[in-house]
Amino acid sequence: MDDETDAAGRRIAHALRERIITGDIAMGDKLGERDVAEQLGVSRVPVREALQLLESEGFVSSSHRRAAIVHTFTLDDAVELFDMRMQLEPFAASLAARRAAAGADTTHLVAALEVAHVVHDDDAPASTRNSDLHEEIFALAAHRLLLRMSGLLTGRTRWLFRLTPERDTQGRWDEHDEIVEAILGGHADLAFALAASHVERGRVESLPRLADRLPAQPVPRRRRGSTPA
Repeated sequence: MDDETDAAGRRIAHALRERIITGDIAMGDKLGERDVAEQLGVSRVPVREALQLLESEGFVSSSHRRAAIVHTFTLDDAVELFDMRMQLEPFAASLAARRAAAGADTTHLVAALEVAHVVHDDDAPASTRNSDLHEEIFALAAHRLLLRMSGLLTGRTRWLFRLTPERDTQGRWDEHDEIVEAILGGHADLAFALAASHVERGRVESLPRLADRLPAQPVPRRRRGSTPA
């Protein structure tokens, strides 16, 4: 695969990922290579690369040779996502605080927090602003393996945030303020504790709501030719 095809595949993956996260492409929808290629005016090769990337991120699953199915986000997915966030985000916050104490550039982190507090009708939605702030914490942590692992979580975390928009409250952003303040002050243990509390509070508030909105487990697809019981 050449660089041009790789770049095109990533652009297409980004466009499809955003449409899945916003619900413009619904869970369970079929994404055929030919249909997507025709809609976007591109060849099938970068579309195939895009679908493979989205499958590796858990947004789609292979159905047959020429199509993929958009993953149906389940309550089990949400539980696993909170489990992983609890392991990664406090660790990232503590590393970021240590690097800030050592003189690392915190400009982008501060900017992300400021953007989050200045909201206009045409601004990015809360799920994006929230995700951008967490990404800057991971970036400041500058742990290469952690960055790779967080990359697999970012999209799904935004998807989760979109499913619970009522949690975009001042209280949540106050928690972000506290986490960033601890990081900027170089207080690694405090940053760890605040990030852990932030994730756990999100779990406690989100899971009961999601239990009413999501299937507990994936609904198995019927094999071709089978009939309902």
